[in-house]
Amino acid sequence: MKKYITTLLKTTLLMLVISGCQKIDLSPKDELDDSQFWKTQSDYKKAANQLYTTIPTLGVQEVDSDISYELNPNNVGNGTWSAPNTDGAWSDRFTDLRNANKIIEKSETYSGNIAEIETYVAEARFFRAYNHWRLMERFNSVPILTKVLNTESPELYGKREPQAAVEDFILAELETAAAKLPKQSTIVAADLGRVTQGAALALKARVALFAATWAKYHGHRSDVAQLLNQAIDAAERVRTSQEYALFEAAGEESYRKLFIDNGDDSKESIFANRYQLDIRTHPTGTSVYWGWRGSPTRKLADMYLSKTTGLPITAANSGFKGYQKINDEFENRDPRMRQTILIPGTSFLSPEGSFTAVADFSVRPETRTGYKMWKFMGEIKALSTQSTFDVHLIRYAEVLLILAEATYERDGAISDDILNKTINVIRSRKGVEMPPLTNAFVQANGLNMLTEIRRERTIELAFEGFRRTDLRRWKTAELEMAQALRGIKYKGTEYETLKVLNNGNPGLVDAEGFLIVEPASSRFFTVPKHYYFPVPLDELFLNPNLGPNNPGW
Repeated sequence: MKKYITTLLKTTLLMLVISGCQKIDLSPKDELDDSQFWKTQSDYKKAANQLYTTIPTLGVQEVDSDISYELNPNNVGNGTWSAPNTDGAWSDRFTDLRNANKIIEKSETYSGNIAEIETYVAEARFFRAYNHWRLMERFNSVPILTKVLNTESPELYGKREPQAAVEDFILAELETAAAKLPKQSTIVAADLGRVTQGAALALKARVALFAATWAKYHGHRSDVAQLLNQAIDAAERVRTSQEYALFEAAGEESYRKLFIDNGDDSKESIFANRYQLDIRTHPTGTSVYWGWRGSPTRKLADMYLSKTTGLPITAANSGFKGYQKINDEFENRDPRMRQTILIPGTSFLSPEGSFTAVADFSVRPETRTGYKMWKFMGEIKALSTQSTFDVHLIRYAEVLLILAEATYERDGAISDDILNKTINVIRSRKGVEMPPLTNAFVQANGLNMLTEIRRERTIELAFEGFRRTDLRRWKTAELEMAQALRGIKYKGTEYETLKVLNNGNPGLVDAEGFLIVEPASSRFFTVPKHYYFPVPLDELFLNPNLGPNNPGW
């Protein structure tokens, strides 16, 4: 089914390439301009198609955070980066905004029945909100653009709007879009992959939670409760719509297989970047294998709870098996651990198309931490260098996590009833089936409910690009990001006796025997500077009204 939207993307990209290569004096049949276009429903659909061509795919996941380490140090992650002259995360978004604004503007003079194009206008509103969100998530205070600019437009030299104003604009825009977007269940086969009402509401919940928690912990606005109410309302509307559910069709491996081809078009996927062989592919499976997407750190590994007790492994009665043997730490743990981190000795598909055991890391030492990512590693032999699985940009599990977190942040408490509708639904996924989180359990074991809610979010969404933003909005990055990045336990374990890591030369090891891949002395997080990303210097030079730059920059 996913071939429809991927074919759409291929066609759109081809149109863009052709139009970009030909001369401006083409005959009317060869080039579409405004005098020929915007006349039919089909025209608006074609214009909306272009908006899908720049949505994110998997990047170098989480290496700018504390739960992943690439083959080399990441200068954002360790706090040593400088303000760049240019940044596609800034400039590309304004191109996307222009394309969305063009559709919305042209719809105002459409001569046909407005009802026949309102879905595509709503898609444009969704993408206008989405691209403002992508800007605001990174740069906080950004311009708000709602019109197509030309060389005479005063907005070219406009200022950045306060973060709160950008947040309010995005939230209102998504509510407007949701009213005109179709429900997932009404999408016809040819339109599968297009944005839906559920996508708009789920994104609204995400943005509202970001705005509320940034306000609560950074203090940029005072209306925290109403923002949390917006997050709760939007998430609850998605939850009760009965349009979405967790993916369980792959049995015991449902969590891991959600992220490869098995999970494409599943009810858990709310908004995805879609791929198909011979139309659009990506190299994620290969780059996970080679370590280019990052390797899990000790901090992430330690977050996974005991399977039998539901306790952190630091608890005396957790049932943690320790580190003596290479695979001991994977025993009796949350099954998502072994579906996210590759257990040494597991056979998997290598880029060469063969199955390779990874117990001997000296043969394939593409990890600095000693851990290897298993999540996102594809299994189709013919496609070991051409991954075709969709990238889920918004999924149902995130919505449930938003609902739980927003409820606790608003009330300072969360009922077992809400936990059973959110976190415990995730924990009961087939193949995970962890003990439920309850207030009695938290109290009896001296745990902190907010810590457990955040733990659940981190492990469920690991390597999906949320971690650094989460640490920033919680205002815990100054503590977490400045810590050493550690890997496997080496001293006193089979790793040392069998010499399977880098031929017995592991590098720096701390007093507890754990691998140190980046010491605390090489990691910095300056407050408030590193809570923000800098506006590119060339943009400030071209438009001084964008200044001053973000705090500390």
